[in-house]
Amino acid sequence: MKKIFLVGLGFAASCVSLPAQDSIVDTRNTLGLWVQTEQIISKTKSDWDLEKAIIQDSETLLASELERLNLALEALDATASAADQERTGLAAERETLSAASGVVAAHIRELEAQVQGVINTFPQPLVDRIKPLIRRLPEDPANTKLTLGERVQNVVGILSQADKFNGTITQVSESREVGDGRTVEVRTLYWGLAGAFYVDSAGEYAGVGFPAENGWEWPQIDGAGLEIKRLLDVYEGSEDIQFVDVPARIK
Repeated sequence: MKKIFLVGLGFAASCVSLPAQDSIVDTRNTLGLWVQTEQIISKTKSDWDLEKAIIQDSETLLASELERLNLALEALDATASAADQERTGLAAERETLSAASGVVAAHIRELEAQVQGVINTFPQPLVDRIKPLIRRLPEDPANTKLTLGERVQNVVGILSQADKFNGTITQVSESREVGDGRTVEVRTLYWGLAGAFYVDSAGEYAGVGFPAENGWEWPQIDGAGLEIKRLLDVYEGSEDIQFVDVPARIK
């Protein structure tokens, strides 16, 4: 009877231990899953922190690049506005120059004719100086290869040289025909375009010069040689500065 009881007790104890073992295994498995889950969460959080830092750096870089592009666009807009203003100004200037060119083109023939007429009254030293410009004046204004700008440049160049000559005193050595038909070497002192004095080396032949319709006239003045010679010597510096009484003739 006792043996039967012990066997039954052992069987009961065995029945009680089996559920406890299953609970331990389940708990161990659950703990393993929890640890694994925590590791995954930790890794995911670490990866997210790294991605977040990269995204923030990218955001900062992109914001800086966006600001640079905005500044560049503003500069381009300002440049475009300035270019538009310059283009408008140049177009207006072109219209003004075109209108002025039309006026000049309509009067260039008249200007050239007037200049050619005035050249006849220029003294020879001035004519020699502007000969290259004189040769460029068109013989036939209606049939010339010169541009409008070149023709205007010729006219302006001639008048500029004439104005320069007129504002200075010029001394030159020339050959002059005297009253007895002989040609002598003289010194000539031009007072701009208004008149001149001439005298030979001995003071024997002397006179004045002035522009006329067909060129300059050079009348001889008897008895004026010494004074005119003194005038030229003072100008050259071989005589002291002094007042010199010389004849004058205006026509």
